[in-house]
Amino acid sequence: MTDYWSLDSVLAEETIVPVRFNFGARGVAQVLDAGTSDHDVQAGSKINAPLWLAVALTRRGMSTLCPPEEYQERFRRKMNAGAECHNLKGRCPYFYDVGNKCNEFMQDPSLSDFLSHTYASRYRELVSRGLSTVSGEDMLELQSKLSFEELAIFEAGRDSVARVELWARGARARSSTLGLPTRKRTYGARAC
Repeated sequence: MTDYWSLDSVLAEETIVPVRFNFGARGVAQVLDAGTSDHDVQAGSKINAPLWLAVALTRRGMSTLCPPEEYQERFRRKMNAGAECHNLKGRCPYFYDVGNKCNEFMQDPSLSDFLSHTYASRYRELVSRGLSTVSGEDMLELQSKLSFEELAIFEAGRDSVARVELWARGARARSSTLGLPTRKRTYGARAC
């Protein structure tokens, strides 16, 4: 999420994450949590905020970023059991970007390992299913489970296969015409 002009970066930073306030904050409770009747956020209160706000508050020391549910131990065990089966798009569309951004503040080496392992195991599935011929229904089912980062990789793989097939067909068509002998005709030239 380092590209300022990237729409995906902006959308990833809109992901809701939990934060715990280190200090009280006056008059902002209803803005941060529309369901509350309180006006003030008490010290130690846990609220859900967009990632961009949670990062800003955490950098200033006003709050502590808590790990979202998708990065807690319970979900990690489920993903380690079969990462390719889970629908990341429904849980956290920008799973890897949000995880890496959260980990900047949580400094959890096991989270980095978890993200790497999850990506590697899901990547194998992307390569095997994405580059092979898949029926329309299977492709839609697969695409519905992918995070936006994985979907970009999937589409790039499908595009590269299509380009190679197009190139191969063009190369075959050109090679069949290249095999014919050509005669050079000279008009108006005299023989010596």
